[in-house]
Amino acid sequence: MVTRTSKGLWSVSHDGEPFAIYPTEEEALSATFARAAERRRAGINVVVIVTHTPKAPDA
Repeated sequence: MVTRTSKGLWSVSHDGEPFAIYPTEEEALSATFARAAERRRAGINVVVIVTHTPKAPDA
């Protein structure tokens, strides 16, 4: 899972455990897909889901 932190960084986690922090969303997503590709080559079934949660309108 890639999520934006309260400090504006991007956290990458697996099974609820964070394992890396990146300064940009692009770097976090790139690392996520690279890790998934490595695991797939190792014979591990991999699922990557990409979704977007829209921002709430300013009140």
